Amino acid sequence: MRPQLFWVGIAAGVISAVLSLIYAAVYQTALGADFSAVVPVAAVASANIAAGVLMMLAYWLWERWCQGKAVPVFNVILIFVSLLSSAIPLAVSLPLNIPAPELFPGMVVPMHLFPVLVWLGLQPLLSDKNRTSGGR
Repeated sequence: MRPQLFWVGIAAGVISAVLSLIYAAVYQTALGADFSAVVPVAAVASANIAAGVLMMLAYWLWERWCQGKAVPVFNVILIFVSLLSSAIPLAVSLPLNIPAPELFPGMVVPMHLFPVLVWLGLQPLLSDKNRTSGGR
């Protein structure tokens, strides 16, 4: 695995974790809802970093399988999986003591899109012209 790919995966996870935590803080402050008992900071951060690592591994496998071709197909599959995963919060049943449970999907659904958006933004760093001369 190229070191460049490893660092792009880690960076995508960390950046999306920071974006998700900022979004959650702004969302909860603006609407006066507190979902910290349901979605703790550590869970948000670890889920985003795990998503970055999974995208890195999936890209590495896809690159090996397709010999570096069909990256747009990988991106479409990645977006589709991200959109499917955003349906998970809609099926979650919150505890009865949580006020304003109808606001929960509005906070969590966009967080499912952040890792993919950051990955797609950083993916040009993986192009052939940005590779080091050391090979794979």
